Amino acid sequence: MDTTKKIHFFSYKSAFLFFIFILAFNLIFNPVFQLIGMTKEFALFITNSLGLSIGLTTIIVFIEGKFKNKKQSFTLFFSLLVFCTITCYIVVFNS
Repeated sequence: MDTTKKIHFFSYKSAFLFFIFILAFNLIFNPVFQLIGMTKEFALFITNSLGLSIGLTTIIVFIEGKFKNKKQSFTLFFSLLVFCTITCYIVVFNS
């Protein structure tokens, strides 16, 4: 039985790179957005919505090589953008 392969969608290296990317994205862009006058919550919302969708798309498409077609990659990016935006809105503004 090879059931554990279906659970792991991407490797540990990809997960590590993803979390490093999100941390760096937050450390770089949150202060920049706050400097231009955004509130802390709105800066977190924008940074994490974009960062999560860009990071996951990059990991899945380029590092893991799951999609070979540009149309699939764009569909993945925009669906992740919608999902991450809704999720980040719920986490940041409804807490």
